[in-house]
Amino acid sequence: MDNKLKVIALNSLDLFRNELLATKEPEKVEGLIRWYLQSYGGINFQFGYDRPIFRARKCLSEYGYDNIREIYPPPLEKCKIGRMNEDKQAIFYGAYSIGTALAEINAKEGDYVHIAHFKLPEKSEHGVRCFAIGEVYNAYHGTNTISMVAFNEMRDFIQRIGKDDIRALLSYLYMDALSAELLNSVNAHEINYIYSRVFCRLLLEKHPDVEGLIYPSAKIKGTSNIVLRPEVVKSKMQLVSNLVFKVNKIYPYGIVDFSIVKNAKGHTSNGRIVW
Repeated sequence: MDNKLKVIALNSLDLFRNELLATKEPEKVEGLIRWYLQSYGGINFQFGYDRPIFRARKCLSEYGYDNIREIYPPPLEKCKIGRMNEDKQAIFYGAYSIGTALAEINAKEGDYVHIAHFKLPEKSEHGVRCFAIGEVYNAYHGTNTISMVAFNEMRDFIQRIGKDDIRALLSYLYMDALSAELLNSVNAHEINYIYSRVFCRLLLEKHPDVEGLIYPSAKIKGTSNIVLRPEVVKSKMQLVSNLVFKVNKIYPYGIVDFSIVKNAKGHTSNGRIVW
């Protein structure tokens, strides 16, 4: 992380935020976000395995899914608009805890849910490179939702920038917090996820070497989600286990009482899950 930042004056950022959040027209939203991303690039870092990544899918019964292809992003023709993807654009959604994964799919009491557990390579140089949206703002306030190594690097980055140019630091903190707001709005579904999906698409288009984004969960405060390009999931992530849960009761704060109904023994070379 270097000390050179291209930032926008705070007053201009405030005007931009107000204009963007008052705009719902797709072409205008895209133009505004494209302009914004000329200055905001986010912090990206490469990391290996430090904790599991979970993907959850509701299933019709306690039998779960028969093939791992049901766990990965669906074919393009079946992809519908989501928080971080456009229509007919595949992307992998994951969470860092089972509770967050269940909350993100709006799991209800009595639901059967197929949970897949993934892990990254042990060494960071073989891992994935992701933008960490909102994490500099979190680190400034002493909060960490990702790895301690990245958190410490961000704290050092904040101190360097603050020492050199406090206005640049304040501007960056504003942009990092605004970017997180665009990605994790709890009401985003009401406007067809216009801000988050355009932001994600344009940022990844601008940085083809970056493989995904880490961003704050819209469902569980203080937790993070991850989205990755589908090809990265298949080439770098290992599917460790498949389970079927029955949701017994949903409590506040992302706490879920569940029962394990099935635990797979593994899967075959053609993807068939062995229960």
